[in-house]
Amino acid sequence: MDRDLIRFNVLRNALYHTSRRLTFERWNRWCNLAVLLLGASAFAEASRRLQISEIALYTGFATALIGGLQLVFDFAGKARDHQALQRDYYHLLADIEECTDATDAVRAAWQGRISRIAADEPPMLRALDAKAYNDALAGMVGFPQDQRLIIPAWHRIFGQFWAFEGHNYRMVCEVPGKSA
Repeated sequence: MDRDLIRFNVLRNALYHTSRRLTFERWNRWCNLAVLLLGASAFAEASRRLQISEIALYTGFATALIGGLQLVFDFAGKARDHQALQRDYYHLLADIEECTDATDAVRAAWQGRISRIAADEPPMLRALDAKAYNDALAGMVGFPQDQRLIIPAWHRIFGQFWAFEGHNYRMVCEVPGKSA
C-alpha cells in the first residue's frame, strides 16, 4: 500500500472517531441536563404537594429513565474510548507525515499499527464511516472528488444509531449523470 493511501485511511479513521466522540459527549451532556432539570422539577412538584400528582410522577419516571439510559449506555465512557482511538490515529498520522521517504518496511510497520489500533475499535457504523471517507477525501490533495461516496439522506439521519451493515455505498463516478 502506498504512503498516500495509508495516510488517507488513517485520516479517515481519525475523523470517524472524532465524530463518534463528539456525538457521545453531546448525548452525555444532554442527558445530564435532562436528569438535573427533571429531577429538580419532580422534587419541586413533590415538595409543593404532599400528595403524588401526575406531573411529579411523570417527571420522576423520566428522570429515572434518562438516568438509567446514561448508566446502561455509558455515553461518557464511549466518548473516552473514541477519544483514545482518535488520538492513536492522529499520532500515527503524525509519524507518517514526519517520514518523507518511506521504505516498504516502514509502510508495512504503519499498516501493522493500523491493524493494532483497529483491534480496539467497537463495531463500525457504515454511514459514519462513509462520511469520514468523504471528509478525508476532501481534506487531502491528489484524490479525485468523483471518488466520494453517495450517502442517502436516510443514512445521514440515522447513521449515529443504525449500522446499515451490508450496505454498499456507491461512488459518484459509478452513477451515470452524477458529478463531484
